[in-house]
Amino acid sequence: MDRSYTPDRATSLRHFLSVIFKRKLVIISIALLTLIAGAMKLYSEPDEYQAQAKLLLERDPELEKALLLRISSTGRSGGASYTYTQESEIMSSRPVLESVILDLGLYGFDDTTVFLNAEEKGVAMQEAVYRLGSYITIAPSTDPNIIKVRFKSQTPGLCASVVNKLVDNYIAYRFKIFSDDQSLAFLERQIAETAGQLNELQHRRAEFQKDGTLYTPDREGDLLFTKLAEYENRADNVRLDRIAKEAKLTTLRSMLETGSYDNLAAIDMGTDNVHMKPLLDLRTQIKNLEYERDRLRERYTDDYVEVQSKTSEIESLTSRLKGEIDQIVSVLGSSILSLQNEESTLRRSAATIRDQIGQLSDKELELQKLSRGISEKEELYSLLLKQREEARLSKSKSEMIVRVKIISPAVVPIDPIQKNRMFKLFVVLFFGIFAGISLAFAIDFFDHSFSSAEDVQRYLELETLASIRSH
Repeated sequence: MDRSYTPDRATSLRHFLSVIFKRKLVIISIALLTLIAGAMKLYSEPDEYQAQAKLLLERDPELEKALLLRISSTGRSGGASYTYTQESEIMSSRPVLESVILDLGLYGFDDTTVFLNAEEKGVAMQEAVYRLGSYITIAPSTDPNIIKVRFKSQTPGLCASVVNKLVDNYIAYRFKIFSDDQSLAFLERQIAETAGQLNELQHRRAEFQKDGTLYTPDREGDLLFTKLAEYENRADNVRLDRIAKEAKLTTLRSMLETGSYDNLAAIDMGTDNVHMKPLLDLRTQIKNLEYERDRLRERYTDDYVEVQSKTSEIESLTSRLKGEIDQIVSVLGSSILSLQNEESTLRRSAATIRDQIGQLSDKELELQKLSRGISEKEELYSLLLKQREEARLSKSKSEMIVRVKIISPAVVPIDPIQKNRMFKLFVVLFFGIFAGISLAFAIDFFDHSFSSAEDVQRYLELETLASIRSH
């Protein structure tokens, strides 16, 4: 026999089977222990329940047409846009989750909880928001306009309560963020101020005419008052133009600060020599690219070449749009400054005429002044009311064209979530057998005793005539 030839112990099928049969008790013990531990773990876990609600994000084309017919500003072909990513971020935002926690008293935030200080409460709220968010799942369905909202918990009633409260608070918060309109608030302040001035003038005229005497200025007074009215009317028109442009400037600056250009089409630039069509075209291109990118993200990650390409195009067009708006802001700023100077000049001219009228009868002057002031304030008040109505319609366009409807509210689940215990036990058993075999080979590797005649021949280089099993 050639003693230099021996089979490879690590790859020998015979050796493999011999180790398996020799250490079968170890393998069986490890597999059974693993299976028992896994079974205890699986069957000791409490059942979990899941509630689900379905939301429909619907665009109302008829409402969009009606609003566009009532607003003089240029409409936007795309209307208010939405994406699953945008709605998911709003629904899982911190304000929405915090409101759900506080409304339902989750994670210790009930009426009886007392915190030592604001910092402790903030840390506890942050942990509660993280825990709540980890059990919430927001996913699109086969229809991109339908969103599914799910929540898992060991309490069936809590599942439905959390989902329904989350949906209600999301709708309320969504309405809040999309209804934020600074131009409308600006017009409200102007209307309140003008109404107060008008009431004051009417009260003064009533007090002035208590004795029933009528005062009529002479011819010279008529000429002066006519000239004064002309200057003041021009000054008021300039002021109205300035107010309108300041409102537009405030809205544009707010867009630049927030980075949201959804209400760009609602701004009527009028005769400011600024063309809005290129800006609307840019915004439409950005929205189309964002839609295409969101579609790609449903199938690929952000590292995908086409996703990165769409993102680069969006950033480039957004930067270009911001630059165009910056130019509009600069033009509006210059125009407002020019109107302020023009208004100041007209006011000074009117003041000069008032000095000339000072020689007329005080009562005649007062009556004419009050009547003229009331007429001007009434005209201004009417104009501001019209502008406020247009601003409200513009705001309604962004709020209501895309509507969120609950098509399937969450109900209390009856059956727990299927845990598929048999499959999990099979996987546990597989890993137990694998661990047992690994341990058996480890024991055999460190076992230096001779287990066969081949071992004696290989390691001692002695001839073996016969072998007797010890057991």
